Order: sequence, then structure tokens, then C-alpha cells
Amino acid sequence: MAIPTKTMAVRLFEYGGPEKLIYAEYDLPPLGAHDILAKNFAGSVSRWDVKYRAGDLTRYQIPGRAAFPLPQQLGREAAGEVVAVGSTVSRFKPGDRVVGVTHPEDPNSIETARGLGNLSRNLAIPGHQAFGSYAQYLVRDEQMWLPLPDGVDYEQAGVALWPFSSSHRVVHDRLQVRLGDTVLITGASGGMGQATMQLCKLAGARVIATTRHANKAAVLRELGADAAVITTDAESACAEVFSLTGGEGVDHAVDYTGSPDLLRFIGSVMRLGGSIVVTSEQGREPVPFLASDLIRLELNLLGIRGARMNDMVTVLRLLGEHRINTRIAARFQLARVGEAHELLVNSRDLVGRIVVLPWAS
Repeated sequence: MAIPTKTMAVRLFEYGGPEKLIYAEYDLPPLGAHDILAKNFAGSVSRWDVKYRAGDLTRYQIPGRAAFPLPQQLGREAAGEVVAVGSTVSRFKPGDRVVGVTHPEDPNSIETARGLGNLSRNLAIPGHQAFGSYAQYLVRDEQMWLPLPDGVDYEQAGVALWPFSSSHRVVHDRLQVRLGDTVLITGASGGMGQATMQLCKLAGARVIATTRHANKAAVLRELGADAAVITTDAESACAEVFSLTGGEGVDHAVDYTGSPDLLRFIGSVMRLGGSIVVTSEQGREPVPFLASDLIRLELNLLGIRGARMNDMVTVLRLLGEHRINTRIAARFQLARVGEAHELLVNSRDLVGRIVVLPWAS
């Protein structure tokens, strides 16, 4: 079989609306000695893709990371099958099922040596600094692929690794959630929220999800929330959380919205000694907590930036054991990825993740 030299893909050459996502045939880079050529069966559309496409990230700079370039091929996640390997590749062979690494680490970084590979520098992350998964074929270094466990379908693999790996770092490392804890999650209907709910439940915790849309409450309970609290009336919502926790408040809270109103709400329902993880980069205002709030409740205010290799390995094991699952909100052909961006921006009823299927007819 001849090795493909071209691929159908979607690329971004200038910032703007979904019409700036150009579907066409493009040249593939030559297969290097350490590279793998994979046929990409499934990926995802994320809010990060939407912000990149719109030009909202031009002033966003992570320490030690390169700026976000144009042209770009968006898409952080990928799952597929090895087509060809470079001359020195020994970990994979044609026909192997693989999933793309979403959180690479720099082995030579001082952060990696400190156990913080997620903060390591000099990285080219797919869909950020390097070309992402909006394509039928992908050429990447062998270190940017992991074996996909038997029995895991490509759709689930193509939407799980980014949110579940980051959520695993939140639940396991930052919060250290334990059996019997109560965790409050805002923005629970998205991919990260779903993942966090499932991992908290696996850890033996009780989950309270919040939503501003009453029609989402039943779905959140189906996805694993023990309770769904409507936050349109903050005072009533606060009283409900304290009622659910015997007047104590929640042990932990995770915010996926960046909303100052929801952050203030979180601060009002924490128990003494509780921990809050702030994850959203949408919040451009100061966090609405005073030093007196942190002292009065002895709160722990934590950040999180991505995951580590160990988190990804753990998630793949859980996928292989069918202990985690992602709700699919919609599926799109690669040529219609602009419509997927529109849906993600405009739909208030979306619960779950959007899958891109590069080979769907």
C-alpha cells in the first residue's frame, strides 16, 4: 500500500467566524524516522477551538510556551489506526489502534523533574502550537501516541482523553477527593464537568451539580449527579446546598465557568477548610474572594493547568475497563466542522461533547 502524501483537512488561515475554517486537500509532512502516520477516525470540537478560531487567544500566553500560530489545524484529540511508521519506531506497527497524546510533557524540563510535567515547557501541543486533528491523516512523533485499549470505540477515545485527564488531576491530585466527600461542580454539563462527576463518583464522593437552566437538571442527574441545583436564585440555591449537606457546606468545589456570580456562590456554600479549584480561563475578572474569606473559612484556593502523562494512562485504563463514558451531544463530518463551531457557541441545551468523524460520508 502506498503511503498517503495528502489529506483532506480543515485549516485556519485568518481569524474570524466559522467560514474561516477551510476544508480542502493539503500536503502531509514527510514521514520522519521517529514519526507515525495514523488514519484519524474520531476527534472533537472544543471551546478552545472556538476561541482560537475567533482570535480570542492572541494575547493569551502560557509561561514557557510558544504563541499560537497561523495557519493552524485545530483539534486537540484524535483516535485512529497506524498506517505507517518511521524507520526507528519500535513501539507501534501498522494496524495498531492509537489515541493521540493531549497533554505532552518535556522530559528535560525542570517542571517534569518536580513531578509537574503538565507545566513543562518547550511543547508543541496539537491544536495549539502544532497541527491538530481536523484531518483524515495525521503525522506525529511516536511519543505523541498511546496504545488504545481493546474494546474502546474510536468515538469514545476521540473525546475522552483531554477532559478526563485534566479532571483526574483535579480530583486525584489537587482536591484529593475521598470517600464520603461532597463535591460541587459548576459547568457540569460540558465534557470537563461530566468527567469530573464520574471520577468523583468513582472516588466514593457525592456530587452536587449546578445549572442555570432548569431543563438540564434531569440530564445532570442521569449523568451521575446526586443532586442538581438551579442557580438562577442564588439565595435559594445556597439554602438548598446547605440543606443537602446537613448545614455544613461542601468539602470541595470545581468551577468550569469563570462566572464571577457562580464563584461568589461557590464561596458562600463552602464548609470550613474546604477547597476550590478554578479552571476556566474565561474569567478575566479578579476572583471574588477576599483574604478575610480565605482566613475565616481556612479555604484552599487552587488552580489547574492540564494533566500529566500518568493521568492519561489512568484514563485509558478506565476506558478499557468501561468505567467511564462520555455523553455525545452531536456528530459532524469533517467538512461540516464550521457548523459544529456554531452549535457549540449558540446552543444553550447542549449537554455532552461534539465528535468530528473525518471519514464519515
